[in-house]
Amino acid sequence: MSKVPASLSYEANQEEDVSLIDIGIYDVLLPCRRYRVTFKLAEVGKVSLTTEFLLRLIHTVDGMPEVTVAKFFDFEPQEMTYLLNDAVSLGYINRDAGRLWLTTAGRQLFVPWDEAPQIYNVDTRTMSVGFDMLSFSPEEKTWMENFDNRLPELPIDPSIAGTAKDRIPTSFKHHFNDVTSRRHSRHAARKSLYSIDEIVPTERFSAIVPVVVKSARMNPAHGEPDLLVWRSEEQLEGRHQITSAVARFVDELRMELPPDAKMHYQVLADLAPSFMRDYVGKDGVSAERFYQDVVSLKGAGFRRNRRTVPILGPLISVKVTRLLLDGLNRTCANSQVSCIPRKFYWRAPSNRHWGLSRSLPKLCDGISEYLATKVGDDGPSPLPVLIREANTRGPERAFSEVLEISASSLPSSVEILLVPGLSVAVVVHLPIQAVTGHAVPLGFVSIDADVVARAEQLLQVVTSIELPAERVTEDMIDFPE
Repeated sequence: MSKVPASLSYEANQEEDVSLIDIGIYDVLLPCRRYRVTFKLAEVGKVSLTTEFLLRLIHTVDGMPEVTVAKFFDFEPQEMTYLLNDAVSLGYINRDAGRLWLTTAGRQLFVPWDEAPQIYNVDTRTMSVGFDMLSFSPEEKTWMENFDNRLPELPIDPSIAGTAKDRIPTSFKHHFNDVTSRRHSRHAARKSLYSIDEIVPTERFSAIVPVVVKSARMNPAHGEPDLLVWRSEEQLEGRHQITSAVARFVDELRMELPPDAKMHYQVLADLAPSFMRDYVGKDGVSAERFYQDVVSLKGAGFRRNRRTVPILGPLISVKVTRLLLDGLNRTCANSQVSCIPRKFYWRAPSNRHWGLSRSLPKLCDGISEYLATKVGDDGPSPLPVLIREANTRGPERAFSEVLEISASSLPSSVEILLVPGLSVAVVVHLPIQAVTGHAVPLGFVSIDADVVARAEQLLQVVTSIELPAERVTEDMIDFPE
């Protein structure tokens, strides 16, 4: 296959914004703290409709004679006695010399904007509530994995951190209805916050904020953060401190295009020469031309005559992950246990914060678990191995083993996911159409035996990798008709 023809594309999801592309997926830690809040809850009390009208009447004409009130309601003496006893027992009405007066408590039931008396029953509650330490919005504590401790944390403004406790009452009042609706029964909606009596800080914790970096197709190296996977637009409006911190995090991902950028893309041509030949000229690989062809596609799958498929975006994105697993499914469909490798290898690029997303260990586990189904219960699950430059650090906790190589072994932006004997994905992380900007992952996934073999040879030169005992034959691969 020499080029990616448009006829091989398929239509995108109708809801997908095809003007934007995903160029980065990250998870960041949002520092939070729980507070024990003691407060009083007021619930509208219930009185009879007649007593409520009596209170309204006396509020309008304070000191009205009892006989006049009886005529107003057209009550018999016995009925009038019951009504007055009810209002007096509640402490809202005072009887004096045949006239009715509102007590101080009775007058306090009325507010300027409401003609009805506001009658409350007040009780004390204590609630443990989590708040983030940037916007002081409510945040629930969730289960954290071992991998999550490696994720980058959004910084707290030191000038705000010292006054965090003083900010909680205002936030608790503002979000009171949302907080209580999640904790209490449906009857809580009829209650309102009466007072906040005590705020006690307790445990610290972190929340996970998923971040997708998107860019316009016409300007791929200019990425912008998208937090809609985490919160709706309406919810984000009250969290501008968080959105600003995430924007700074994404801005720090920008990089300079290295002088030897052509060598980085040359790896794609060396591993899949037939696939890349239309993008190779006298000056090397034309990344821009390759990008323009790939971005114009809505997607492409494996076929018997198409064993190498272009990809645009991170390997841990949903689209590319599906393609990776589909490739494994096809090469493993009818393969023998001897064709399944004991380990698979992930060569990490040195780009900042690469792989710091929960999607990375999830994909590693997914590949390992799928290959284990082919090995059976008798054999061990294939292990993920991280290959990285000796002077870099990355998401080691997603892998079972770590191999270190010298910085000059491979171009720093090249990412390779190799399942020996079965498939390989190769991506270059560099800015496109810009000297400075965000890296745009661009490359391919292949189940072509020759491409896989070249990738194995490339990694064997820089480190030691294990290969399966036997190779998959042509008749084992499952291709759609």
